[in-house]
Amino acid sequence: MNTRYFLLSILGFASLVVAARSGLSAGPAETRLAAELIWGTNGDKPSDKELKPISADLDKRLRRIFKWKSYWVIERKEFGLAESKPAKIEMSRECRIEVTRTNADEFEIQLFGKGQLVVKKRQRIVAGETVVLGGDDKNDNAWFVVVALPRK
Repeated sequence: MNTRYFLLSILGFASLVVAARSGLSAGPAETRLAAELIWGTNGDKPSDKELKPISADLDKRLRRIFKWKSYWVIERKEFGLAESKPAKIEMSRECRIEVTRTNADEFEIQLFGKGQLVVKKRQRIVAGETVVLGGDDKNDNAWFVVVALPRK
């Protein structure tokens, strides 16, 4: 065997071992999150809307903080968040969030309503916990976006 080919083979094998140990062979880590657009109201559910009631756990949590009689899910989306790239999620025609991972378990969430930044929040999120962001609406209503890191 030619010595040059032998050395090239060893160098190629060594670089594969180094890449595998350093994680270069795997793609970027991705975190799965879920977001719900929630409508809070003191009125009744409109008959023409396909709204779903929120979960019992979330209902209990929101009632401890807010005043609304009813809470309805307008939209629910699950999304992946790469370590270095922000995710932009359209929750409705007028509502979007941008989520960025700032470190291992801390996220920055920006909530936009009608193209304007409503709130920006940086918070630690661990599996099973949620972050609630929201704003007032007309006619004694409110809307919220709840971002969660589901339990595995």
